[in-house]
This record gives sequence, structure tokens and C-alpha cells, in this order.
Amino acid sequence: MKKKFIFSDQDKAVVKSAIESLEKESSGEIVIYFARSSDDYLEACWKLAAILSVSGLAIMGTMSWLWLLPEDLTIFSTSIYLLSLVALGFLVPAIVPTLRLGFIPRTVIAHRVLTKARDMFLQEEVFTTIDRTGILIYVSELERSVQVLGDKGINAKIEANDWNEVVGLVIAGIKSDQTAKGIANAVLKCKALLLENGFVVREDDTNELSDEIRIED
Repeated sequence: MKKKFIFSDQDKAVVKSAIESLEKESSGEIVIYFARSSDDYLEACWKLAAILSVSGLAIMGTMSWLWLLPEDLTIFSTSIYLLSLVALGFLVPAIVPTLRLGFIPRTVIAHRVLTKARDMFLQEEVFTTIDRTGILIYVSELERSVQVLGDKGINAKIEANDWNEVVGLVIAGIKSDQTAKGIANAVLKCKALLLENGFVVREDDTNELSDEIRIED
């Protein structure tokens, strides 16, 4: 994925057109949300700090056993050495967010992405549509992850696995540096799924959720 999701006015228009097409023919409402990350994963900083400090002690102990340490080594200089390792271990992943993911289990990362996606589902009020037919497409940049969440009206007919192709279209667009096109294709796939399952537009249908892309700063 690119370091930053940047959408030109033309890109936004392409996505908005796809959303309008979905909402013109189906009873669904869709929200596109881009997050920079789903968590800060600060525990990774402490993990690396602990690893470096323990490794540093082990090296120092080995060197002491082999009589390789300088004679003027003091408790103060040893403490500075260990504190420097702790600081290095904490600061490097703090500065380089992608490095943190290497110290977090994949199951934990997946859970936090899903948790934030659910939080955004509530924050963006995707659940407020009359027929509970809202859909959230959530993209988390740091974790390179996409989640699609449907409201209970949709989930009554559409299975979670049915969203896999929608996720694949978003990812394919990002990888080919055609993010807006990938999203538009994903939205149109959502439209097809809705129509296939009987979610046709109501006569009194109104635009209940904004069609603009939500992008975190």
C-alpha cells in the first residue's frame, strides 16, 4: 500500500458516482472509511526495549566471563549502557510504525482492525438507516487490511463470506495504484449483491448517509 491515501477531486468523484449508483437502484447505504492505523501498538515498543536490554545484559555477562570488559567499567556506565538500549528499543518502533507490527501476533492485529472497524460503524452511524441496510468498507493503512461490515438488515440475507470479493477489489485497486477505481468496483459489487438478494430501492428512499469518503488525518 502507499504510505498515504491521497484522493484527487476526480478520484472522489469516481467513488461518489459509484455510491450514488448503488443508492439509486438499491436500498443500501454505503460508507467508505480510511484509517491511518487501527491501534498504536505501543506494547511493541516495550517488547523491543526489553529484548535489547536483556540481550545487552547477556552480552555484558559473556564479555565479563571472558575478561573482555574494560577495567574502568562502573555501575554508572553500565546503567547508562542499559538505559540507552531501552531507549533505543522503545524509540525505533515508535518512529517507524510498520516495525511495531513485527512484534504483535497477527491474531491480535486482526482483532484490533475489526474492533476499530466496528467502532467506526457506530461513529459514522451506519446503523441509522430505516431498513438497517448500511454497509461500511473500512481500510486500515498501517495493517494493510480491509473490512466490510453490513448492518443486520443486510446480514439477514448476505453471508460474511460474500464480502470477500468486495475486499479483494479494494486491495487490487490499492496494489495497482488505482485506489479510487478499486473502491468504485467494490461499491458496484456491493450493489450487485444487494440487488441479487432483493434489496431494491424504496419509492420513498432518501440519502440517509453522506456519500463522501472519510479519511483520517
